[in-house]
Amino acid sequence: MKVLQIISGNDTGGGGNHVLNLSFYSRRMFDCTLGTIGGGGLYERSKRLGVNTVKFKRSITYDSFILKYIEENKIDIVNFHGARAFFVHYFLKNKINIPAVATVHSDFRKDFLNSKIKYKIFTPLSKAGLKSFGNYICVSDYIKDILDEENFRGKKFRVSNGIAGDGIVLKKDRNGIRKKYNISDRDFVYVNVARMHPVKNQMSLVEAFGIVRDKVKNVKLIIVGDGSEELKLRNLIVDLALQEDVILAGYSENAIDFMNAGDVGILTSFSEGGAPPMVLLESAAVKKPFIAPRVGDMDTILDDDSIFLVDPNSVEDISNKMKLAFDRREYMQGMGERLYDICKKKFSMNNFCRQYNDIYSRILSQE
Repeated sequence: MKVLQIISGNDTGGGGNHVLNLSFYSRRMFDCTLGTIGGGGLYERSKRLGVNTVKFKRSITYDSFILKYIEENKIDIVNFHGARAFFVHYFLKNKINIPAVATVHSDFRKDFLNSKIKYKIFTPLSKAGLKSFGNYICVSDYIKDILDEENFRGKKFRVSNGIAGDGIVLKKDRNGIRKKYNISDRDFVYVNVARMHPVKNQMSLVEAFGIVRDKVKNVKLIIVGDGSEELKLRNLIVDLALQEDVILAGYSENAIDFMNAGDVGILTSFSEGGAPPMVLLESAAVKKPFIAPRVGDMDTILDDDSIFLVDPNSVEDISNKMKLAFDRREYMQGMGERLYDICKKKFSMNNFCRQYNDIYSRILSQE
C-alpha cells in the first residue's frame, strides 16, 4: 500500500510532528511519502530524517503537480493534514481517482483566532475544505464530536497520538541549557512548549506563574515557541516584573531538550486536538510529569494519578496546580516515571502506525 501525506511544509507544530512520525515509523506497514505544500521547517526535517519527501510548488490549485505525482507513483490513498491541505483537496476532489482522507488535528473553528481578518476569511475556507471529504481521521473523540456537531457527513475514524520512547534523541545537554539561561540546580522549572497563539492561553500561564513566583523562591518558566502573541507576552512579563524568571526560548526543532532540562511540563490551552497532545508524550518520554488542561479527552485518557489537570479558564486553578507541583517536587520523579509507563503502554508508536494501517485498509476495502 502506497500512501501520500499532504501537509504544509512550514507546519512545525503538533500536526507536523504527527505526520512526520507517521511517515518515518510506518515503513514496516506501508510505503509512505510526505508531500509538503511549499518548503519550510517540516520539509527540511523530513529530508534530514531520510523520509521519502516531495515538495509541491505553490500554485492556486496545485492540480498539475499533485495529480501527476499520484499517477506516476501509483499512489493508493492520499491523506491530507491541516487547513491549507484541506483547501487544496477542495479543488482536487473531483480529479483524484483514488481514495482521500483528512486527518483533523485541531478544532478548525479556533485555528485562526490570532487574527480577526484571518478568522473571518480562512475559517470558512477551512470548513469548506474539510466538508469536501468523505473520510475523516480524528485525533481524539473531542475532534470527532466537533465534526458531528457541525454536521460533517462521511466516515469518521479515531487515532491516538504515539511516541517512540526508544527513538528520542536529545541534542542539547540538560545542564547546558540550564547554564545558558542562568538556571541554578535549586530552581524548579516549568516548561511550556507551544506556538504563541490565543488558543494556547499563555497569557494566563504567565499570570499564574507570577502568583506562584510571589509565594516561593527558585522557580522559573520556560516558554518554547514563537507566534503572533509574542509581543503581548513580552509586555505582560515586563508589567509583572518577571523578566528574571520567565524565559522565552523561541522556536526549537528539538523542544524535547527543554522538557528534559525542566522539572514539569505544562499546557494551559483552551483547546487541544490530539489525545494526548504530542508535547505531553514528549514530556513522558523523558520521564517528566505534566500539568495539562482539562479539555477534550484529557481527563478520560489520563487521570490525576498520572498528571495534574487544570481549568484553563481559571488563573487561580492554574497557579494552585503549579504551586502543588512545586510543593511535591520531591515526588515529581516518581510521577514522571508513572506517566512514562502509562504512555509507553497505551501510546506506543507501533500502536499509532497500526491504527493508521487499519484505517487505510478499511477505506480501500470499501472503495
